Amino acid sequence: MSSTPLTARQSLLREIEAALDEHASGEDLVELVIRSGWQPRPVPDPDSEYLEGVLENGKRVPIEIRHARYSRVS
Repeated sequence: MSSTPLTARQSLLREIEAALDEHASGEDLVELVIRSGWQPRPVPDPDSEYLEGVLENGKRVPIEIRHARYSRVS
């Protein structure tokens, strides 16, 4: 399933609005934009794996798989 730039933009807008409603930090908003694919991550995340994907039109794109980070509360 593919999306148009307009629907992708609307989806990003909804995600940002929801994050702002939850009082997201600037770092949280940057992560949201990177995760949504609108901006590449400037420095590779050491906790992620990187693969190469191919879109329906044949364009090769990077795929970042972020591993969950768990923390324990005592």
